[in-house]
Formats: sequence, C-alpha cells, structure tokens
Amino acid sequence: MMARGRKPDPEVDARIRRAAVELLVGKGPSFTMDEVAAAAGVGRASVFRRYATKRDMLLDALRAAMDAQVTAVPDTGSLEGDLRVIVTETLAAWNSPAIAERTRETFGEAGRDPAVGEILRTSMRDRMSRSWAIYDRAVARGELSADADLWLLSDMFVGLVVYRGLIDVPQPDPSGVVRALLHGFAR
Repeated sequence: MMARGRKPDPEVDARIRRAAVELLVGKGPSFTMDEVAAAAGVGRASVFRRYATKRDMLLDALRAAMDAQVTAVPDTGSLEGDLRVIVTETLAAWNSPAIAERTRETFGEAGRDPAVGEILRTSMRDRMSRSWAIYDRAVARGELSADADLWLLSDMFVGLVVYRGLIDVPQPDPSGVVRALLHGFAR
C-alpha cells in the first residue's frame, strides 16, 4: 500500500532549515515558526510537516549553526602561531556585538533546556577535537610534551573566552592569551 500525500521536497527542507538558522543567528531563539515559513517562502503547513514543535526546529537550527562555524585548522609551522590564529578568530567572533548577544541567549537557553546544553557541549568538544592536529604537530616538533593535558589547555582558553563573553567583559588581547597558555604567568 502506498503512503498518502506527497514526498517531502528536499529543496523545501533546505530552505526551511536555512531560514531557521538565519533567524537563530540574526534574532536569537525567540524566532517563530511563522517567521521561518515567511523567510523560507513556504506555508506554515510545510514547516509543521517537518517540525512538530518550535523546540524541534530550534534544536535542528542550533546543530546546523554550530556545525557551520567550524573554521579550517591552521598550520603556521608553530604551536604559538596556530594558537594565535585560533585565539584571534575566536575573539573576533565574541567581539561582534550581534554574535556575542546571540551566544549569550543560546547559553541562557542551555540553562533552561538540557537538549540545548547537550548540543553546545557536543559541538564545542567536536570543534576542539577537530583542532587536535595542531597539538599533534606541536608534540612531533617538540614544542609540547606528549603527556600534556590537551583538554585542559583547550578548556583554559575556551573557558576564559566564554566566561568573559557571558558577563560582557572585554576580551583579552590574543597575544596575551597565547603567551599565558604557553608560558603561564611565572617568571
């Protein structure tokens, strides 16, 4: 027996997802299903056929937005140079008022919705592990100890940036961050 109705159109799926991501980035999690339908150029029913609830759409858009933010892994020839590229790019995002505001809203949503928190945790860990090549190269060059706690090194930077971003304190200079990560504060 054949299913009733038409098969979902992949182009419409893509337009709806793209509209949801753009609204999430531009407006934050307060966008509506009707706004997504209008931005995608489809009817409300098309959106509701794909997402039973706004929360389902928000979670899907958040996953897509987090995946889209992954940048290329630098290879400058040194750990210091690679970290400087990563730190500079990350701080530039937080120094954008619109991106900082959206990120604060998303972290706030994570406090209310465990699924949003899980997406943030997973995406951030995946992003950091994709950058692991810089550590592997640094170990091979003798710039980093083979038994270094690489999660701690990564978390020290990410934690600092997210903390300052969430409480809206100016971000530090990239060179100072890299220097502190690699050499600490002792003489």
